[in-house]
Amino acid sequence: MKKLKPYLFILLPLLILILLRIPSLFESYWYGDEAIYAAVADEFSQGKNLYAETWDHKPPLIFWIFLPAALVGWGSGFVMLRAFNLLLGILSLFFVDQILKRQVDDKPRFIALLFLSLFLGSTYLEGNILNAEVIFIAINTLAILMFFLRKNFYLAGFLVFLSLITKVPGFVEVAFVFAAFSIVYFKEKGFSFLLRSVLKMAVGFTIPLALMLFYFFLKGTISDFIYANVTFNRIYSLHQSNFFNIFGMQFPNTFLQLFSFVSIFIFTTILYWKKKLSAFSYLVINLFTAEVFASLLSAKNYAHYFLQILPGAALLLAIFLQNMKNALNFKSIGLSLVIVVFLIPSFLVFRSGGEIAIHAPPRKYYSLFLRGYVFGDKSAKDQFWWGKQDHIVKAAEFLDNNYLKYNPTYIYTSKPWVIALTNRNLTNKYVAWFHLEYRDLHLNEDLENMRRAEVFVLDNDNPLLESVSNLVNNEFEKVDEFGNYDIYLKK
Repeated sequence: MKKLKPYLFILLPLLILILLRIPSLFESYWYGDEAIYAAVADEFSQGKNLYAETWDHKPPLIFWIFLPAALVGWGSGFVMLRAFNLLLGILSLFFVDQILKRQVDDKPRFIALLFLSLFLGSTYLEGNILNAEVIFIAINTLAILMFFLRKNFYLAGFLVFLSLITKVPGFVEVAFVFAAFSIVYFKEKGFSFLLRSVLKMAVGFTIPLALMLFYFFLKGTISDFIYANVTFNRIYSLHQSNFFNIFGMQFPNTFLQLFSFVSIFIFTTILYWKKKLSAFSYLVINLFTAEVFASLLSAKNYAHYFLQILPGAALLLAIFLQNMKNALNFKSIGLSLVIVVFLIPSFLVFRSGGEIAIHAPPRKYYSLFLRGYVFGDKSAKDQFWWGKQDHIVKAAEFLDNNYLKYNPTYIYTSKPWVIALTNRNLTNKYVAWFHLEYRDLHLNEDLENMRRAEVFVLDNDNPLLESVSNLVNNEFEKVDEFGNYDIYLKK
């Protein structure tokens, strides 16, 4: 029993996380981001060069993760990806538990883990979807655990590299929070320990980064890699309104966010240095504010962006509960109020991003799953998240069964799962029609790719760009239709 006791406080949160994620193993091909990753990975598996011949603006790790599923086939591969997503959630919960059990009592730790399991596991913030956030949460919580343990800095540097090639906000979080750890290392261990730590991390970070860049250089696609991951991502982040009006004056959202983060960092550093704030509280507060800053970088309120704040929020909750247990004092109340005031600019940025869209409301999602898969209600199984996406599978099968002798093919769609599921030689570089809207460069590239196709498939659920319409009318002839899809052959 003594050996089991350290794990008792994580068992119920772990079970809740697993139960909340099980329905995701049965989901159909409905979510747009996963469709793009799948389509790019599928074309990558067929020999196309990433970023040069098949494109999305995410860093490469997400496509490399989707690649094995593309190779084994999406029937089993998609379930495999969702199981991997569940594993990432379990690991994140475990790493946060390892941080907490060294710092707080069992009850605050247990409640914080319950909070994390509920929000990370449920559909409320899209924890059921294999997006970049669930990947770098696991990576970053392990890196932060290494920072707390003050060892394995080569591994920590490698984890920072993995965070960078998952998504920029993850890298920003872990880089910013290491600034707070550097203050602690310097104060408690001295400059030589801090320098050794930084140098080891630099080695763990730069060697794989150099190898990755060399890989793209050998492929001849280094400029395409830089365009997608640096140039375009900068444009994309500023694509929507990135300014906030205060008293008739415009302020960049990033300025407001930086004001929040830097103010809290300076304020808490002074308190920590004067021994009025514990090292753990100092580090967790700055982890949370770094997560808030990074999650709001693009000024877009997509639900899965806010998964990023969950580890810091769980740790902060544990500290709050620990203080309550030890008799909440006026100093901690005052500290909380000052931090909330400093966070107001970030709240303004959050407000400017619009309402958060919830694509799978938890109550409806889980009740339909229980009715369909536990109680055998067929109509429940046919609902949006499970059965109603069969038209995507049928469209891919229709193309394979009727037009296999015509190759290559271009598919103009906002449902990239059709691209991933069809067994065809495709000329698409941009796997979703809205990629063509981003820049004239994209549109001009794929207009040439359309001209190379023998078959043009038009998904009528999407707006038809004028230049695309002109090309199709001039160079193709409609021969068939299937559902909302029109089939054209080269004249």
